[in-house]
Amino acid sequence: MPGILTIRIKVTRKKFAFGRLIALLSTILWLCGPDTYSQTKSRKQLEKEKRDNLRKIEQTRKILREVKKEKSASLSELLALRNQEKQKEKTIGNIRNELGILDSDISHLASEEEKLAYTLARLKQEYAAMIYAASKAKKADFLKFLLASESFNQFFSRIQHLRHYAEERKVQEKQIRELSIRLNQQKLQLAEKKQDKELLLSREKKAEQEIEVLRQDKDKVVNQLSKKEKELKEKIEKHRLALRRLENLIASTVNREIRKSRSGEKPETSGGKNSGSEMLLTPEGKIISQSFSGNKGRLAWPVESGFISSVFGRQEHPVLKKIYIDNLGVDITTKPGGKVRSVFDGVVGLVRSLPGMGGQIVLIRHGDYFTVYSSLKNVRVSVGDKVKARQSLGDVKNGEDGPVLQFQVWKNSRRLNPQSWLAPQ
Repeated sequence: MPGILTIRIKVTRKKFAFGRLIALLSTILWLCGPDTYSQTKSRKQLEKEKRDNLRKIEQTRKILREVKKEKSASLSELLALRNQEKQKEKTIGNIRNELGILDSDISHLASEEEKLAYTLARLKQEYAAMIYAASKAKKADFLKFLLASESFNQFFSRIQHLRHYAEERKVQEKQIRELSIRLNQQKLQLAEKKQDKELLLSREKKAEQEIEVLRQDKDKVVNQLSKKEKELKEKIEKHRLALRRLENLIASTVNREIRKSRSGEKPETSGGKNSGSEMLLTPEGKIISQSFSGNKGRLAWPVESGFISSVFGRQEHPVLKKIYIDNLGVDITTKPGGKVRSVFDGVVGLVRSLPGMGGQIVLIRHGDYFTVYSSLKNVRVSVGDKVKARQSLGDVKNGEDGPVLQFQVWKNSRRLNPQSWLAPQ
């Protein structure tokens, strides 16, 4: 039966070509699947950064709103504006990272849509050729093909072949339908991505306009404060003297605690290079000290909301050129009357007022570590009290530069950078 044999050969060839297309289709569908791990991870990171940044912006906005209630420009207002500008710049950076990922997605989706369209066209072409070849054979030809079998086994084999051929057609029809659906989905995804891009570009433009407004406000405050240069310099000098007195007070308090811890020390245990300048810890004190040290970078913030307005160490004054200030800790600008909290479990070692510090000072001992909280009012603890992490110590006092908490961390008689000890906001 030459006609039937010819059809069998053609159908087999078409089936082989169709199989290659299906393999190509599988590869394309895999490529068009979910994002790679690294892209997904980047999206999660960007989403988290965006949420954190929006929270910080809202915190600073509330503080700025309170600070602006004062009639005259203040350093706190300038620092709040600078912080707001910084957070807005981070927002723009976040948006641009998102745009980069979106551009990559759009390019990827457009390329895969083109491949899907090509593959679908080939599948339809191959399927049409198969249907055409099969239509040329009449039912009588198929019957003759079966009756021409030389044995029952051959007859059965030919029936199985024709049945398999019918099943293959159904599979091919299903694959074409699935590919058509996938192609439509791909087009919808591409359209959504392009819409997302337009929204992000709109957000970026709005953020840039907001930054420009913040910069104008910041320049106004700087200009107003610059006119008070003499007053600012006098204030800086007073603050410098107050910080020196604070440093001496803390140092003497720490040294007193060290002497107290070593008062019953046996002579044979007093060896060591720094033995006289370090606390001699009890077993309980060692546990607290190790726990404090183990929580570096994870300590609770000493205020519920706020931002670091002045970092640790030497830095240029935010208004006056070529004037530098030395910070013993960090300044945290918060809302007026905000609660000040202990950053870790410990024992209150000092509650004291000091001229020039704008309020009371609380020192808490955590083994051989010490935390210091300055510019407080309504202090709620006394010397010797045991406190827990996040326990209220008092309220921040609204000084000349607004509600600013001075926070320090010491180990024995050595100052540390508090920013590296606090948990990320």
